[in-house]
Amino acid sequence: MEYLLIEIVIFVFFFALHRYFKLKLFQNTKQTILFFAFLFVLGIVWDSLAVFRGHWVFPGSGLVGITIFLLPIEDYLFMILVPYLVLVSKGVIEKFSNKA
Repeated sequence: MEYLLIEIVIFVFFFALHRYFKLKLFQNTKQTILFFAFLFVLGIVWDSLAVFRGHWVFPGSGLVGITIFLLPIEDYLFMILVPYLVLVSKGVIEKFSNKA
């Protein structure tokens, strides 16, 4: 549960930044869906392969306990959250650099 709560807090903070700076991350909905879908699938395949091969594991403590295939539900959220955080961070940095 701890991992999920951390992800939610981070998302809320970056969503607030997104709204405060009125960032437009993509030109249209199709670009948004394609971007996140591509990275989501790539991330899930990557993580599933790594777990399957024993490169890393997800310890039970701190997790909700729901897994889909080999991955905890929090990892699926992580695959969407990280690209979003990067895009918002980039947008905020661009806003500040344009003011200078």
